[in-house]
Amino acid sequence: MKKTFLCLGMVVALTGCARDANQPLEKWSNFEQSKINAQLAENQSLAVFYRQDDVEGPAVNIYIDSNYQTSLLPNAFTPIAVCADKHLFSASYTTNTQFGNRTQGVNYTLPVNEVAYIKVEQQNGKLTFTRVESEIGAQAVSQLPRENQTFSRVPAPNNCGAGVLAVESLDASALFGFNKSSYNDILPNGKEKIQEFAAKTKTMSISKITVSGHTDPVGSDSYNKALSQKRANTVKLALQKAGVTASISAVGYGKAEPVVSNCEAYKSAQRNQCNQPNRRVEIAVYRK
Repeated sequence: MKKTFLCLGMVVALTGCARDANQPLEKWSNFEQSKINAQLAENQSLAVFYRQDDVEGPAVNIYIDSNYQTSLLPNAFTPIAVCADKHLFSASYTTNTQFGNRTQGVNYTLPVNEVAYIKVEQQNGKLTFTRVESEIGAQAVSQLPRENQTFSRVPAPNNCGAGVLAVESLDASALFGFNKSSYNDILPNGKEKIQEFAAKTKTMSISKITVSGHTDPVGSDSYNKALSQKRANTVKLALQKAGVTASISAVGYGKAEPVVSNCEAYKSAQRNQCNQPNRRVEIAVYRK
């Protein structure tokens, strides 16, 4: 009798735990549908990284200023609020044999309240980033789920200090002739652009302005740094001549802070064209 009741109890227990054979034992939520939240605190901007299915390979580790953000899978995006300033963005494929790339990448300066859409791309098997127009990026991201399976190690953007109000990246080839750097060497169109930007700053409450010179990676470190410093000094002088009275600092970074990477995959004219955005003088205006 006791044996009969025991068997009946087991049948009832198993019946109560019965489930659909097609239902998984666990449900993982690696992605979630999510809209971009562009509500930012003071002196913050938003970086939105996205990866489409044209990038082959394993998950892509995204790093911001050497801090891990996420491992981005195909057809997904990840947003992160950062201080409105200059940041290093780097990436590498996920692997269990070596550390991720935290030091070699691109450098973007993000102004206050800007939503920067940054696409993960692949060139000759190597990862790179490309900043895209807001409309294009927003449209692409609207079709993708948000990555949700990892925890960001990027510090919260608290106590950001003075944020970047505006940034202007001037093509060095539009400013100077080859190997030129003096004020008299500035091309007419270059002077016009500097004067236009100087006029915009008169309506801003400014604490400081930084002018940074940059080159492509061709040539020696010493040559590139010297040339970029001379050009930064000249643009500083041009701003002052255009009536800017705020404090201006000028620094030449040479080839240390590219905005485009992996141009070495190309040859001759194609490499030169790829590197063109790296040859620049950047003006960043910080709020008071």
